Amino acid sequence: MVDQLLGGLFGSQDDDDEPTRRGRARDFVDRYERGAYDQIGDDEVIHNYRAAASRLSPDEYQMAAAEAMRQMSPEQRRELRRELRRRSRDHFDASDDSPEEIARAMQHADQEEQGGGGLAGLFGLGGSDGSGSQPQGGGLQGVLDNPVAKVAMAGVAAMVAKKLTDPNR
Repeated sequence: MVDQLLGGLFGSQDDDDEPTRRGRARDFVDRYERGAYDQIGDDEVIHNYRAAASRLSPDEYQMAAAEAMRQMSPEQRRELRRELRRRSRDHFDASDDSPEEIARAMQHADQEEQGGGGLAGLFGLGGSDGSGSQPQGGGLQGVLDNPVAKVAMAGVAAMVAKKLTDPNR
């Protein structure tokens, strides 16, 4: 079961065995938790975020997003909230900077944005189909404009990876 869920995530290839997939996921989580964001490529963040988000129920997405937001500093959450509000033309409706409120608003954005994708949708990266393909008119520029978005998206993917590879962690 975990093997199927990890398929396509964290740089896993279809022919990778479960220990290899788990190892790649743990490596991604480790880099995220150490704050080594410069060692996590933008393409890797986007791919893992899309693939992870596409495999989650709404409740699982909210739990992963809330945990990722708890990992961010209050300043980072304020910055993310400002940026998401700006990009959504004031439709991003987090009423405060709490992890749970930002996660709730991210989930709402995921449901409201054409094609879904939560943060990816708000940053012009289109839906969360896990394919890694760039939609027309989208691209990396939205994420590169604000590094805190990269941290948030990597955080959601890392929380999913932690849950899949070590539920007791």
